[in-house]
Amino acid sequence: MKRLLFLSAALALLFITAAWIEPTTQTKTLSASEVIAVDGDTIDHGDDRYRLVGFDAPETFRAQCEAERVLGLRAKDRLTKIIQTNGYVELEIEPKLDKYGRFLAIARAGGKQVGSILISEGLARRYSGGKRQSWCS
Repeated sequence: MKRLLFLSAALALLFITAAWIEPTTQTKTLSASEVIAVDGDTIDHGDDRYRLVGFDAPETFRAQCEAERVLGLRAKDRLTKIIQTNGYVELEIEPKLDKYGRFLAIARAGGKQVGSILISEGLARRYSGGKRQSWCS
């Protein structure tokens, strides 16, 4: 009887502890032929949409000015080229979705973060959430 009580208490403690543990990130490698760049910081893979984190690229669909739309299309094209040139993209996926239902992920191609590449080329800027800066003068 004491053994049964001990096992029950141990199992209860295990379940309580497991509920407090933060979910971990998941890593996926996607073939370039299966990935579509929606814009400079968003990609689609099948039915899944990923918001690439750590940077912000100009909008293409809801641009606030022509300059933003043009730069956004350049960022989208460059993201596509980065992924296509490397043949794949590695995603480190966070265990939560953003407010639009997209997966949040850090993207790497050829061992480099794609956001860092786009930032270094003036096609994106660092971003960690909150109010976004305007791309229009």
